Amino acid sequence: MTQTAQKPSVKDTIKRLGNCIELISMDPHFHEISVGLFVKDRTLTIWSYSAVPRTDERIEKIRDRCVVLGDLEPKEGTTNQARVPAGDILLQPMKFMFREAVEKDPDTLPSGPIKAPDNKSTLIFTVEGAQQDEAYVYTVTARGEAARPESRIRATVGGFMRYGGCERVTPETFRFPDGQQHDGFVRLLLPYARNVSAVERMLEAEDMAGQMTTQTLGFASS
Repeated sequence: MTQTAQKPSVKDTIKRLGNCIELISMDPHFHEISVGLFVKDRTLTIWSYSAVPRTDERIEKIRDRCVVLGDLEPKEGTTNQARVPAGDILLQPMKFMFREAVEKDPDTLPSGPIKAPDNKSTLIFTVEGAQQDEAYVYTVTARGEAARPESRIRATVGGFMRYGGCERVTPETFRFPDGQQHDGFVRLLLPYARNVSAVERMLEAEDMAGQMTTQTLGFASS
């Protein structure tokens, strides 16, 4: 799909691609273009109105990063679309997935055990999942020194509830609303879940920038 050959109207774009669930006002790795993530049915589309040469190649790289980060499937015959293979359309985690795919180092992707250091102590959080009855449940543990490690674990589970739409099972465990396994999203969200207050400030600033771009370029945010 060639995105830079024509400039369709905003209305036509929304009708064809669905709702724009996230907008990055400036891609720091490619000429500071604006990039949007659209969703329709079970298909995600990365789109930009930019006419900068090689934008299509950059979009394809973002799509490929989203596939890895969100455990998605690339849509055959396209370079800017992916499908959600199973489970619910988890909009909040997908927004974080898209930001990670666009803004972080384009040549690196997270892998290995799901771990992250605490920002308020020497604890190292680890998240592991297992099937329990009808749902896949994730458990947060921590190693290191802290005055009340159990409170930090509970707070981190709360972060997954805030940013992943997850449900608390016990003080140390959580599940996604569809009860499915989403390791990619867990790995992606852990650095945010451990520090809710700082992330809230960051998102507020980024949302303001995105709203300005939406108004300027005609992107639809919903």
